[in-house]
Amino acid sequence: KERCTSSLEVYEEFPESFEVAARSAYGVSATPRPEDPTGGPDRAKLDAGSEVVLTRSYRPSLRGLFSFGRLRVRVRSSWNLMLRQSVWESEPTVAVEPALANLHRTLRLAASDRWRDLGVRLLRQRGGETEFESLREYVQGDDIRRVDWKAFARRAKPMVRQYQVERGQELFLLVDCGRRMRATAEEGERRGWSKLDWALDAAFELAAVALSKGDRVGAACFDARLSPFVGAAKGERQFTRLSQVLFPVQPSERESDLARALRELAARHRRRATVIVISDVADPLSVAPQKQALQAASRRHRIVFAALDDPLVREVAGGEAAARPAVRAAALELVEDRRRSLATLASSGARVLDALPADAAAPLLSAWLSERRRAR
Repeated sequence: KERCTSSLEVYEEFPESFEVAARSAYGVSATPRPEDPTGGPDRAKLDAGSEVVLTRSYRPSLRGLFSFGRLRVRVRSSWNLMLRQSVWESEPTVAVEPALANLHRTLRLAASDRWRDLGVRLLRQRGGETEFESLREYVQGDDIRRVDWKAFARRAKPMVRQYQVERGQELFLLVDCGRRMRATAEEGERRGWSKLDWALDAAFELAAVALSKGDRVGAACFDARLSPFVGAAKGERQFTRLSQVLFPVQPSERESDLARALRELAARHRRRATVIVISDVADPLSVAPQKQALQAASRRHRIVFAALDDPLVREVAGGEAAARPAVRAAALELVEDRRRSLATLASSGARVLDALPADAAAPLLSAWLSERRRAR
């Protein structure tokens, strides 16, 4: 006697920035077919009185809050005698946080003072060595000259001396989320990442290192106004607070107002701090107001302005990407305008950095260490 078996198909609407990494088909795990990147419907055979569990795994490519759409379930009986479909309008929200793939490595290297392994340039300061802070266990790669041999003998394990540049520093991260930060990468593993994604990735990395060194860290995003805002604090919980508040921020279509952002910051954060602005150079007609804003803020705070360049423009201007002569000429003109603009901003008294979005973390760490030492 033939069993009565029905077929089950499940369709789920999901965000465009998600792709199906794996799914179950007839109860067996399967990968999406190349001709159907959505993975197609999830299918299973359903016997009378039986229960089936279908799973699907997604791989997101962008950061932010995302909602799923309708869930459709279609049941077809044997011999196609009956077809029934049900639709659920549930919209579960999924939070996709920044990858922070290098965070653990950065914290480990920073803890052992292996800054050069992070691409950080260390400048020798007058006055010799920094002050002694504490002892900790040796980590592979530590400078052998920092081994405390007496402590090694007492504890029967290698111990190194750890030095503190300064205690109780204030760091504030000001991240531009205006229209200039909407530019995205077209190729590579992080395809689709905007300048804002890279800026937040570098900012979180810097914040984690600064907090691990005992600094008070605050952060805010700005376009035409300053929002959201996280006041400066220290400790492990502060990093969680920063990531929860800032990671949902997406680039807006509004022009950024750096002057207003720095004025609001001065009103809300009155203690002197190192303020790192992660943004980009304005168009040539707006560079003068940008310079005035940095100049005014430099009277109270130590200002670092990190300008994130467009990698495609660099490639075209440098001849690394194939382009028509007219396109390359336009790229070269943009590069020259940018060079002049950066020189103008540097005359404001602020420290100005020029970096590609994907390479911003190392120069930001270098600038933070340098300003930290200057503040002693």
